Amino acid sequence: MIQKLKEEMETWEIDFSKDAEKKVYDAVIVLFESADDIEIFNKKAIYLYLRELTGMSTKQIVVQLNKMRERYKEFRYDWDNGKI
Repeated sequence: MIQKLKEEMETWEIDFSKDAEKKVYDAVIVLFESADDIEIFNKKAIYLYLRELTGMSTKQIVVQLNKMRERYKEFRYDWDNGKI
């Protein structure tokens, strides 16, 4: 599923064209690509890492992540129903 999610996320880049959206999208892609190298996977550490990568506040990051969550929900629905 993770590989399919990565492939799906590559198609989302077009939808996240504003500067703030692009920063968070790129940071999330970096997280996925370096997941094996990250030792701490808790919410606080991930948000700290995202803040460092983007230079944005947690609130700004959350707003952008909520947009990505909507796309993820669509992906998950399709996955669960065998469309992917």
